[in-house]
This record gives sequence, structure tokens and C-alpha cells, in this order.
Amino acid sequence: MLAILAVGVAQAQHSAQEVVGCVAEYVKKLGSYEVKFVINASEYLAEGSYSVAGDDYHIRLPQAEVYSDGEIRYEIDHERKEVNVDVVDLSSRNVLDNPTRCFDFVGEEYDVTIAEKSEHKVVLRIVATDDAFEGEIYLSADAKGKPMELMYKLYEDTIKVEIKSIATHKAKLPTFTKSAYKDYDIIDFR
Repeated sequence: MLAILAVGVAQAQHSAQEVVGCVAEYVKKLGSYEVKFVINASEYLAEGSYSVAGDDYHIRLPQAEVYSDGEIRYEIDHERKEVNVDVVDLSSRNVLDNPTRCFDFVGEEYDVTIAEKSEHKVVLRIVATDDAFEGEIYLSADAKGKPMELMYKLYEDTIKVEIKSIATHKAKLPTFTKSAYKDYDIIDFR
């Protein structure tokens, strides 16, 4: 009985790894891409979009923008007229911190299991193997590996990011230009 259970668990793990690999491959094949999304967190609900080209990205939200050249991150708060400058955390898998890695969970640093499976959707539960990284990530994808939703859970907080569309993006990404924000306070954390 234990041998049958062990084989079943190994097959479920293998299936989860196949799915997470399929999602990473789906996004990789797009090359440069754009995502339109809806973010829902506690009392915050907003539509936004982001574009990725290699390690460069540009995030657009109603009152904020983020530019990154893969090394430096410029976070613009239009309400406060503020620009925060910091180093990019290339290890982050959070879509609002570093969207270039938010669909890539292939490797040893994550335990990936199937939380839910239907004919049209698979939900993966992703937990970092390093105890220093708390919380869970739930990644939903369709049968072809196309991402549908990301959900981040930490304690009582839940952030849900619904992927409205994801497609190849051929235009050049906008870049941060200091002169465009001359009336903004610039705070450099580097």
C-alpha cells in the first residue's frame, strides 16, 4: 500500500513540474510580450499592463508606473509626484516587483504541487524551499500553458492578479527619462 502511495505522489510531483515547465516555455516562446491584468488586493482594485523585453520591463497602473533596464528600477507615484530609484531584485517572482520572472518557477528553489485540476485549467501551489521566503503563490494556467492568474498569499493577505491577455509585444519598451519627471521628488535607495 505504501509503495502505491509513493508512486502516486511521485507522479503528481512529476505532473506539477511538467505544468510549471510548460508555463515557462509558453512565456519564453513569446519573446518580448505584453500582459494586461486586473489586480485585486484587499481594498485595492485596478487594471494595468506591463511589457517585458529580456530583463527590461515597464509596468503601467492608474496612478503609477515602473521602468526597469534590468539593473535599476524607477518606480513613479503620480499622486505623490515621487520617483523611487532602487536596484532590481532579479530573484523576485512577484509580478509587481519583477515581472520578467513571475512565470518561471522551474528549478530546485520551489516546491510545486497541483492544487486543482480540471479539463481547462490547472492551479499550481508554489512554495519557496528557502524558509526565509514566506507565503504561497498560486499560478493558474490553461491546458496549453498560457498563464491565467497569479495569487500571492502571505498570512491573511491575498493579492490576486488576473491575466486578461498575454501576447507578443513588438514595439520598443519605454525607458525612464529624468527630464520627464523634473517636478517629481527623486528618492534614490541604491
